[in-house]
Amino acid sequence: MTEAAHAHHDHHHEGLPGTIGHVTPLKTLFKVLTALLVLTVITVAVAQFDFGRLNVVGAVGIACVKASIVSLWFMHLRYDKRFNFFILVGSFALVAWMIGYILFDTVLYQHNIQEYKRDQQAPAKP
Repeated sequence: MTEAAHAHHDHHHEGLPGTIGHVTPLKTLFKVLTALLVLTVITVAVAQFDFGRLNVVGAVGIACVKASIVSLWFMHLRYDKRFNFFILVGSFALVAWMIGYILFDTVLYQHNIQEYKRDQQAPAKP
């Protein structure tokens, strides 16, 4: 390689550590695909049973695991800068906090919903 070509090559990647594409082996991609399919089957199976409030927790938990797998392997965050990983974790924490707050909020007015359902089932007074 000539000195000019070598200098151009070095200049092209200068200051960009961790931004060069990562090639994931096909074997790894099939493992990720299998994990996502298994988690999808588990999601469908869990949805067939009534676990009360745990249905939402289970569904969101499995969805977070699947989103993590997609982010880490398909979006290559596993091989990227740590800063991007912390952004991912922070995003998941924010979503978890929002869902927790929403679920907590619904508990506060459940008695109103139950009263409304009771009133609707009561026979109408003439």
